[in-house]
Amino acid sequence: MLKPTRFINYGRWRRILIATVCIALASQVNFQVITPGFIFAFSPLIMSVFLYFNADLNPIQLMLSIAVVSPIFRGILLFISHDNAGDKIVTFILADIAFYLCYGAIYYIMYWHRGQLHNSSFFLTIIICDYVSNLLEVSLLNHFSHYSYRLFQLLFIAALIRSIISCVLTFSYHHFTLMMREDSHEQRYYHFMWIAASVKSEVYFMKKNISEIENVMKNAYLLNQNLQGTNADPQNQVMALSIAHDVHEIKKDYQNVIRGLGDYFDDGNDSAMKFSDILRVVTSYIRGTIKERKQNIVITCQNQVELVVPNHYYVVSILSNLIFNSIDALKGRFNGVITVTVEDASDHIIINIGDNGSGMDEKTISMIFQPGFTTKFNETTGDVYRGIGLSHVRTIVEEQFNGTIEITSKLNEGTNTKITLSKRRLLQEVTA
Repeated sequence: MLKPTRFINYGRWRRILIATVCIALASQVNFQVITPGFIFAFSPLIMSVFLYFNADLNPIQLMLSIAVVSPIFRGILLFISHDNAGDKIVTFILADIAFYLCYGAIYYIMYWHRGQLHNSSFFLTIIICDYVSNLLEVSLLNHFSHYSYRLFQLLFIAALIRSIISCVLTFSYHHFTLMMREDSHEQRYYHFMWIAASVKSEVYFMKKNISEIENVMKNAYLLNQNLQGTNADPQNQVMALSIAHDVHEIKKDYQNVIRGLGDYFDDGNDSAMKFSDILRVVTSYIRGTIKERKQNIVITCQNQVELVVPNHYYVVSILSNLIFNSIDALKGRFNGVITVTVEDASDHIIINIGDNGSGMDEKTISMIFQPGFTTKFNETTGDVYRGIGLSHVRTIVEEQFNGTIEITSKLNEGTNTKITLSKRRLLQEVTA
């Protein structure tokens, strides 16, 4: 088995080989100027781009490889075409080799070796590399004679133009990749926020259920005690004690899960979040879901509140569950619209989430806040929807934010959910 360092070296030499071949081919796109054998080629453009995006490669190694392959490739083509005599071809090859070696040495000293990789210094470096290397090549071809002011001007202008084109291509592509990466990171952040909100909501209700579990355990133990003072079947006493023991084990497992998830999503490690950012996270993530489902739904938001909310995960959970309810109500409908408005009402904020979906009848409205009630299930498997449900949404609204939730709906016309949250409870950790 190869060692990891061998894989790294193999990857580097493969990149050098690819660059060498590409630059050798690009060098054939050229035109001759100033003196016989001196050409302005397309290859330095590719060379500088490759150097920028492969900063881990030693430029000396790269230029040595190019200095061997590219000039020899050019010499072979000149020899086959019979354009020049043999001694001239050798001179052209040596001048080309000098160009690449000089370019690599200057780049190594001025930029790569210093380790200060800035775009401005990169641009300045490749101008100097191009200019000095071309000057050396012309000098070798002219035997270090026939210098003129026009020659220096022409070489500098050529170096400047090639460097500008190269940097425009390089920096544009680099900026584009950064934008794509930032967009990907943003989508991952939205996904994390969504998961975190769901987990924190589940942990919140798991903590509330601990007291109910303790009551079951306590009643089973008391039942065992009571049965001992009667002529009851001993098996019933054993069964009651066994229930108390099993519930105790369930409680321990429950607490371990709560502790693990609670530590990871500890409120003390979370920074507060602006309400406008909460809305942006929720709506952006849900719009992506709508796109994946290929539903024709438009979400509009109007926000008049700019608060900094510490318990933002709970707000995310409230908003996301209610908006997803609207999305489910718009299933199969065209031109679906979901409107989210947030208003400042002195000591409270009022959130309205409305849709033009299927709506609900009075009987359904009277039951929607009952624990365990749901109208969502898989028609194929019969499995019910797994979510925190409106009963739990109301619990979070009331207990965490001292608020209220009201739902009005008309069958086949739509539904509106009004949530009122206390500002003081929203800001409690910030103003403490």
